Amino acid sequence: MLTTVAAGRVFDYSHCIGMYSQSGQGFWTPQDFVLGKDGRVYVLSRGVEQLGQRVSKINLDSEFQGQFGSFGGEEGRFIWPRSIDVDQDGRVYVSDEYTNRISVFDAEGAFRYHWGRYGDDDGLLSGPSGIAFDSNNNLWVVDSLNHRVQCFRQQGPFISKFGTQGSGDGELEMPWGLCIDNNQDIYVADWGNNRVQKFSPDGKLLVIFEGTSDGVGSLKGPSGVAVDSEGDVYVTDWGNHRVQIYDASGRFITTLVGDAQEPSPWTQTYID
Repeated sequence: MLTTVAAGRVFDYSHCIGMYSQSGQGFWTPQDFVLGKDGRVYVLSRGVEQLGQRVSKINLDSEFQGQFGSFGGEEGRFIWPRSIDVDQDGRVYVSDEYTNRISVFDAEGAFRYHWGRYGDDDGLLSGPSGIAFDSNNNLWVVDSLNHRVQCFRQQGPFISKFGTQGSGDGELEMPWGLCIDNNQDIYVADWGNNRVQKFSPDGKLLVIFEGTSDGVGSLKGPSGVAVDSEGDVYVTDWGNHRVQIYDASGRFITTLVGDAQEPSPWTQTYID
């Protein structure tokens, strides 16, 4: 087992899930995943061109339990799906940066409704990417091409926003992923500025995660961010093919890289 020890923390590698597949058991350019209220893991595949766009359902034992969604601009379909989350009632939400909308499904994958329109006014979207629910069941959406974050009620009414384009503290440049911690503070992967920024719900800048001036803990095009129960922050360092870990104050802890050598159980079964 691969184990990393740093700053009094132990990170044990467990196993990998998945294999390449245009449909059925497997993923194709997976973009995001979420653990549902029913114990399922929902994995969002972006696909390539007109193939592979879908949400796969698996359980914690890595057993494939079906899929929903396909390529297209019609209701319940995706063109450039980007992020996925689940509300307190178990409904599944998927952002689509091409159609500029949020599609909503029940836990089994039946389409319910969608909302969102293109534009830059309050409540409109241009290239929505990361999405996450807060404790009030409101959905926060990274509005990437408008360089901001917006908050909506479950069925789409606009609540609030923060962020403007730029490279200064608190400004955003093509932000990508986001997450929300137990204090309801919002972490935004500021892709174009090679950093993660932490904001209060009213948009006040709290912490910047970007490493040190000598390059330790640096980021290149961060795409995703997550926070654990201890407040440590995990960043998908997309441009460097690794995960960077920081404490709550922004201090760099360690890097996780992996070796991509071990086949998943799905792959091993396919080979056998």
